[in-house]
Amino acid sequence: MTGGRGGSRMDAMRISAVIFDLDGTLTRPVLDFGRIRAEIGVPEGALLDGIEAMSESARAAAFAVLHRYEDEAAGTSELHPGTEAVLARLREQRRRLGLATSNRRVSVETVCSRHGLSFDAIVTREDGPVKPDAFPVLAVCERLGVTPGEVVYVGDYLFDMQCARAAGARAVLMASHQEWRTFCGEADHVIHEPGELLELIAQWENGDVAERRADAANE
Repeated sequence: MTGGRGGSRMDAMRISAVIFDLDGTLTRPVLDFGRIRAEIGVPEGALLDGIEAMSESARAAAFAVLHRYEDEAAGTSELHPGTEAVLARLREQRRRLGLATSNRRVSVETVCSRHGLSFDAIVTREDGPVKPDAFPVLAVCERLGVTPGEVVYVGDYLFDMQCARAAGARAVLMASHQEWRTFCGEADHVIHEPGELLELIAQWENGDVAERRADAANE
């Protein structure tokens, strides 16, 4: 477990809720976005923004392609080892659990049903602006009745970290993305397996975590 940017100590704080991304964070990353981009015709930039900029007919065709990949990924999804135990422990600690994903709700429901997962609040791309906008985390916080300052958001990609920081939540990077080192500087801390999150939360609540250390990229 490593840090992100900076180096000052953080004051002890209560973590009332933990919000998770889905693909690559709770589940093993399987979506091949390079292949999806090539088939849809959005070579660069945010994929969803690129699709929204298309004509109505092209947009419908593009979403049909994306949905096909998402359905396959959801139906064959596998959790990172230890994920269920971590979620159960967070429940035992009476922390609220949220999910903020750029996936669509039907795919989320498939994954949750497949693995027996439940959350106190779920926000998908149908609910409003997507990451890196702060909306997904802020919307989950509102539904949970907590403030961003008492929340940890766990994700595996740059947009997750930017969303968390924009919302004012703690940003924890799950280092499952093949390019995680290129954007780990946006994270407060980096973890390599779900179980490390429990240790990190305990340290945060004891004030034993250095805030945004600069050594994550050198691990």
